Amino acid sequence: MTVNVTDAVLPGTEEGWLIHFDVDATNRRVVESLAAICNGRFGTWGLLDHQGDLVPGSTVASGVYDSDAVPSLLEGPRWSVVELAGPNDWRETVELDLRAGVVSVELHGRDPATGGDRAELVRATLFASIARPSVHVLRVEGPVGTIADCPALLVPELRPGLRIEAEETVDGTSCVTVTSDRGGITATATQALRNDEDRCTLTRFASYRRASDDDRGEAHTIGGLDRVAAIGYTDLLAEHGRRWADRWAACAIDIPARPDLERAVRFAQYHLLAASTEDGEAAIGARGLTGRAYRGHVFWDTDVFVVPALSAMAPDLARSALRYRVNRLSAARRRAADESLAGARFPWESADTGFEVTPTEGQDLHGNLIPILTGSQEEHIVADIAWAIMNHVAWSGDRRFLETGGAAVVYETARYWQSRIERDGDGSGHIRGVIGPDEYHEAVDDNTFTNAMARWNLETAAALAERSGGAPESERRAWADTAAALVDNYDPATGTHEQFTGFFDLEPVLAASIGTAPLPADALLGRERIHQIQIIKQPDVLMLHHLLPDALPPGSLDRDLDVYLPRTAHGSSLSPAITASVLARVDRAADALHWFELAARLDLDDISDTTAGGLHMATMGGVWQALAQGFLGVRPTDEAVVVDPRVPDELGTVTLRFLWRSAPVRVDASAGGLEVSSPTDIAVDVPGLGRRRGRRIGAVRGDSGWEAT
Repeated sequence: MTVNVTDAVLPGTEEGWLIHFDVDATNRRVVESLAAICNGRFGTWGLLDHQGDLVPGSTVASGVYDSDAVPSLLEGPRWSVVELAGPNDWRETVELDLRAGVVSVELHGRDPATGGDRAELVRATLFASIARPSVHVLRVEGPVGTIADCPALLVPELRPGLRIEAEETVDGTSCVTVTSDRGGITATATQALRNDEDRCTLTRFASYRRASDDDRGEAHTIGGLDRVAAIGYTDLLAEHGRRWADRWAACAIDIPARPDLERAVRFAQYHLLAASTEDGEAAIGARGLTGRAYRGHVFWDTDVFVVPALSAMAPDLARSALRYRVNRLSAARRRAADESLAGARFPWESADTGFEVTPTEGQDLHGNLIPILTGSQEEHIVADIAWAIMNHVAWSGDRRFLETGGAAVVYETARYWQSRIERDGDGSGHIRGVIGPDEYHEAVDDNTFTNAMARWNLETAAALAERSGGAPESERRAWADTAAALVDNYDPATGTHEQFTGFFDLEPVLAASIGTAPLPADALLGRERIHQIQIIKQPDVLMLHHLLPDALPPGSLDRDLDVYLPRTAHGSSLSPAITASVLARVDRAADALHWFELAARLDLDDISDTTAGGLHMATMGGVWQALAQGFLGVRPTDEAVVVDPRVPDELGTVTLRFLWRSAPVRVDASAGGLEVSSPTDIAVDVPGLGRRRGRRIGAVRGDSGWEAT
């Protein structure tokens, strides 16, 4: 289903920063996700709730779950509900201002006789402050008589395992607490309805608090909320807008030749920036705080898709997401010990405690129960988390994060692999019985992605420990020896990697033989059939090329693309962006642009018909990575920023802003020109030019590559 997304321009708002949605019964749930109001700590979907129980929106809190056997995000009190008098039928439009972090709603009353608009027009503005993360603000304006007096908070439905306490003071301030055995959410709200001649205005201020929050500086008490209300709607909105302006100044992108893609990438950046907080920890689920899908569980999506983008755009937000992992290291150690292994094994799906919460079975499209094995077999997440930590340090230079838990994760995950890897009589090392990123093939031996990431984990831990003394020399030598022994499934004769032992013995079926990708090949063919053939769900070997581009033999990416791209069904939302990134790296511009555009529009056009369950946060992070790492060739090393653009003519000049070691950096690149600039001296590696240091590095592409200007 396609959501009608058009341009709209408000005074003071540039065209490329505003997205307009026409809402109807067929797309309302999708638009609720697209325009979800989040600030990293709390998230609300449901827009302006004016239809009572017909609108299944919610307000949730990062890291707060209910008491179900498989926990889901706890649904708290709602602050965005209003009651409207007048017509029961409204034509609704929604505007998302990406630059200011504000959602605006317009409601036009319909004339039941003619179907046209009546005179009634109601306008609403909603935002969740990023300057004051507990504060939520709503203002509704309309003709006198259209806005009814109603409670400031909607009490959620009481379900087993939940406790709800609600009270209202004599001055109309509401306070509602929803509690489960795992945590709680308290909301306090006050509002005022004012009539001015023929117009009335409802202004509502709400403050949210998680049971685990530090009380300092928050406005969750009635007195604190009164002080917030005294600041006023206008100043709170301005304060919120200034903080968004600061965020965008560090990371905004420009693609003037393709304004549609420019808006789509900014849309992805906006929701990435709204998914985390600048302090504490952030549990960024697969759908963030924008919907119910996946119950708010945290997957590898956060570590290898979301965190790398945040590390370059807003490193404080990335650190909070990684702090979530560091704070659950003890649970990962306990799981490894329970499995008679050393070190730490992180769960495939994580909630509040850090223990495994992956369901053990589910239903296929025909209602048949099928086992879910990812929780027991998809082990590459152990190395993925260590990779995310080191990648973040490379971007940010945040050695303090290593000293306060990050390095411990790298060491403990290496210890896990050291005990998990089996050595055969010939000395070779193996990881047997796993699921790789592909996920269509289960209990495989020596998945190339898993093995290579484990090797990287061991080698990186050894090097880090050598510099910092974090492990004894005997352990470092053991890690290095085991890493060298791991099989890599690389065939020098063909220049390709076998995805896992025996993959090339499977029936060589191509994805095009069953339909046009993206498609859910497992649902179409059945679980047993998909195990027997070479069709894969998403990049597996190719994902390895994306994460560890320097660790694989030169030239193997091109050859691996020839093998695996025709076999990829793109049955996962994670797939298109990474495919675009690796295609861009080998100058396959047309194919790279196809998959990049699909990834950028995946939620905006609801391509997978799943956006109603929440936005795909991994896709958002992947879109940024495809642009930055794929088309612009930007990535960090320990000593410099690598910039190796492969910008197709269709994109014109692309501008990317990011932070490297706290320095603002701007890259302007086209098919034939490159300029890297910063207000401070930075080290930049451009292939063919070598390392340059300065505040401006310019180059043009000649017949033999980049040449300095």
